[in-house]
Amino acid sequence: MTPTHDGFVQTSQLRLHYEQWRSDGPTVVCLHGTSLNGKVWSWLADSLHPQFNLIGLDQRGHGDSGVAPLGQYTVDHYCADLVEFMDAMAWPQVSFVGSSLGTRVALQYASLHPDRVRSLVFLDLSFEMPKHASDEMIHVHRTRPRTFADMDEAMAFSRTMPQRLRFTEDTHRLTLQGDLRLNAQGRLEWRYDRDAAIETLAVAARDMWEHVRRVKCPTAVLRGELSNVLTPETSARLNREFQNGQVLTIPGAGHSIWGDNPGATQRAIGTFLQTTNFEQTQAAISPKG
Repeated sequence: MTPTHDGFVQTSQLRLHYEQWRSDGPTVVCLHGTSLNGKVWSWLADSLHPQFNLIGLDQRGHGDSGVAPLGQYTVDHYCADLVEFMDAMAWPQVSFVGSSLGTRVALQYASLHPDRVRSLVFLDLSFEMPKHASDEMIHVHRTRPRTFADMDEAMAFSRTMPQRLRFTEDTHRLTLQGDLRLNAQGRLEWRYDRDAAIETLAVAARDMWEHVRRVKCPTAVLRGELSNVLTPETSARLNREFQNGQVLTIPGAGHSIWGDNPGATQRAIGTFLQTTNFEQTQAAISPKG
């Protein structure tokens, strides 16, 4: 679903861009993973709009938001942007849906600003990302082509990307439509800063357990069954340490669960945002019949 609106917010350091699927329903702020952008949430808007007012924020160095100097891509920097964005938009309370990088940012924000957060949904929470997983992603960013002659060439490359091997053809194409823009030479180029992405991944792993323990709102962690990022050991600890949280498994999905199994992920997110009930959310993931 194409966003209905977009806009910019000027923070103390950067101009942040966001996509919006506007409605009068409760606001849900969606935070993408590394190298993606606010448009990637169109698959979720298909199922949540117009029941929810959906926001897809382009985080620093991504989409149409500003690019910060290198050395400023830790979760602290991303979270500081989010604080200013939330203050500018003046929503009294929202829910967050975050994927990978977005999970770390939303986790820290919810820990520091509990009164502003109604509920959280994390897609493959990634603050204990194993080094082999981040190294693989960094290698992809260092070696991927920066431009393509046309969408067919971009599609051919997208099919080789490790995090997209389970995508359908439609998911590849829809994702690339947000990923790419036409440059001055008439070629398609990525809508993110490569050095920013590499730094973001290099500093992804950090101890965020104190933030986990401080989160008060209902929290659903959706883990890809085949994920190489959110390990079973970390999942078990999350189940113990969240005050009101639970890890639920999305079958047949790796780290990019939103693209690997969008149907189950849509149902889980929609059910949890409406009910904050873990049993109902689990039932929605694998409905009988």
